[in-house]
Amino acid sequence: MNAIITAMMLMEHCGPDEIDPDTAVRGLENMGYELLQLTGDDRAEFLALLERMAAAADDPHTAAFIRSVPFSIGMTEEPGTT
Repeated sequence: MNAIITAMMLMEHCGPDEIDPDTAVRGLENMGYELLQLTGDDRAEFLALLERMAAAADDPHTAAFIRSVPFSIGMTEEPGTT
């Protein structure tokens, strides 16, 4: 999970001189697609893990980003909902 979130944060927050913006968007879309393939218990576990990671985050911006992941990939309708 840490690797997934770290990669998503990198692609979301890097500048165009670090990663081509189109490549970053395509990477985020591909990661989102794969995560949306989770069903049932796996999806519930994913959401629970994200919440535990957000609660343990030292930085409020990191916690907010983690909590926004399900919404940003289309897994939930609003940030922070399951």
